[in-house]
Amino acid sequence: MIEGTETVATRLWRDRVQLREQERDEAQARLRIAEEKVSILMAENDRLAAENARLRALLNPDADSTQTQAETQMQMKALKDALLPLLSGGSGSLN
Repeated sequence: MIEGTETVATRLWRDRVQLREQERDEAQARLRIAEEKVSILMAENDRLAAENARLRALLNPDADSTQTQAETQMQMKALKDALLPLLSGGSGSLN
């Protein structure tokens, strides 16, 4: 009877191990599929972002030049504001 009990226990253990291996393999397959889907979605997201940027550029082509021009004007004003006191106060010492 002991041999029969060990045989049954051994079979149960093997069945359990086999079931766990099958569950692991299925989980790994699901993981691979999920990774592929994520990769596809990321590529699609990049493509859509590039398309959005292209469409924005078509819709508003002067937006970058307008922003650059505004920044340049602000820098020129700041430079002028910094130089005027030097020119008015320092002109007597230059002559």
